[in-house]
Amino acid sequence: MNSDQNHEAFEKLFLPVQTSLRGYLFATTRDWTATDELFQEVATTLWRKFDKFDDSRSFRAWALGMARLQVLKRRQAFARSRLVFSEELMDALATVAGNETKDEDWRLPHLAACMEKLPPNDRELMAMRFEQDLSLAEIGRKIHKSVEAAGMSMMRIRRWLRDCMVKTMAMEKAGVQ
Repeated sequence: MNSDQNHEAFEKLFLPVQTSLRGYLFATTRDWTATDELFQEVATTLWRKFDKFDDSRSFRAWALGMARLQVLKRRQAFARSRLVFSEELMDALATVAGNETKDEDWRLPHLAACMEKLPPNDRELMAMRFEQDLSLAEIGRKIHKSVEAAGMSMMRIRRWLRDCMVKTMAMEKAGVQ
């Protein structure tokens, strides 16, 4: 397999498990900065060792195993930290993360339904940010508001979407349409 094919194969397997990895890493550290650092370390390690991956195994399990090892290394390095999880708890978190649904996008239908309920102006702001990838400064200029006002609008919309999704999923779980 040439380098490009190897890279494509890695991306195809890695992209769907990113959410599980980040969730596991955050659950074990409770620190977004540490999570980001560990995620980078894990991604680099996975890529470096990808040629040793046995494709008859679950990539998710392999990736979570590598993440667990990175967390253990960090834990040993920071053993004096006031919040250190036991290996048993880290194993339990890895099990939970490994048992997540294989389809990382199970929330997308709920998000799409809630997006449809947004007023057109709010949908346009979301499109500017997440489809056009505009910065808050660019959005602010387009809508003739300050960066802070654009940021507050985005935060309000995201909060509303989150609440809508939670309510929709709860109703679905309860069997209410």
